[in-house]
Amino acid sequence: MASEFASAPDDRELLETAVLRAVRSLSEAMPQHTMAAAHHLGISGSEVRALNVVSSHRGLTAGELGAALGVTSGGITGIVDRLERIGHLRREPDQSDRRRVKVEVTEEAGQVAREMLSGLNQEIRLLLQDRTPAELVLLEAFLLQLAGAMRRSARELRASPPRSRTPGPASRR
Repeated sequence: MASEFASAPDDRELLETAVLRAVRSLSEAMPQHTMAAAHHLGISGSEVRALNVVSSHRGLTAGELGAALGVTSGGITGIVDRLERIGHLRREPDQSDRRRVKVEVTEEAGQVAREMLSGLNQEIRLLLQDRTPAELVLLEAFLLQLAGAMRRSARELRASPPRSRTPGPASRR
């Protein structure tokens, strides 16, 4: 799907607006995919997110996983327990510090994820096949910077006091 602003490459503000819209569209699509994966696997969206984080960042402790997901220690214990019980995660002692326990994705869960994501990965590769190596480097850098910006914004939002809910006109009846 081409940008509606592709015909106006000299109008920077329009182009930036188009990128912001594309980011919002991706932001909307990702949770939809996560929930579809959760449905397919018979687990919760939080559990799918946990599996994704653990498979992307090898050697996390449960506490680090909880921090990455923004989940309390009690909440992450429940998620890890459920995923361990169904064979998707395992707890392993940290080789460098026996007091620590790391969570790892099981080979079975990795195989299920590879099978489940093969169609999406194939579509992404098709989208990338006509890109030059320089464009691929640029795309990777942008996506990593975008992920960092989103994480920083999430930390700032969590650290700020919640907005008070002021009733709107419709709720004052």
